[in-house]
Amino acid sequence: MEHLLPLQIERILQFCIVFFWTIAYIWVIYKGFRDRTCGMPIVALCANITWEFLFSLVMPYHPLQQIVTLLWFLLDCIILFQFFYYSKNLSPKWPIKPIVFSLLVIALLLHYGMAIEFHDPEGKYSAFGINLMMSILFIRMLLKQDLYGQSIFIAYSKMVGSLCASIWCYSLNPNSILLNMLYILIFILDIVYILLVYSKSVKIIHRSTITHRSLY
Repeated sequence: MEHLLPLQIERILQFCIVFFWTIAYIWVIYKGFRDRTCGMPIVALCANITWEFLFSLVMPYHPLQQIVTLLWFLLDCIILFQFFYYSKNLSPKWPIKPIVFSLLVIALLLHYGMAIEFHDPEGKYSAFGINLMMSILFIRMLLKQDLYGQSIFIAYSKMVGSLCASIWCYSLNPNSILLNMLYILIFILDIVYILLVYSKSVKIIHRSTITHRSLY
């Protein structure tokens, strides 16, 4: 493991990762309750929450990391509750609980398998894999259900947190082709997501302005 950046810069990046991703989680929860929906795609949520469970309660590799990951796990539990609570009235009816349980088991097994196969006790390969999947699925969710559960604050927080994580991980693993590809793809998709959220927000404001004027 290398350290291309000074230790002080790495510490700042670590702080930014924790801060911006925690803000992203809190905004997802806030928007979920406000819009009465789940603000995170369920597949990404299952992958996320099982990664946090594994590396906070089963395979922790550092006490401070364990605390942070446990915090994220608890926040994801709230988001999972939102999914179950607001999915009760979905039509057509789906066997939601068995499907989610199956996704959780599959994700947990894959995380564990990747950690062992890649000799990766930090779970960085599966973490950035989840991040890429999340970036794709957030765009899909936005296109499918518009801004319900989404906001520009979520988009920016998620992008900055992921970018800081990419820079920090690159400093430690500069020669990993797979990780370098993941960093770039995640950043590009996060920028696309920000632009789409901004575009939809502008359209909503424009429609509201036209509607308001038409009343007078």
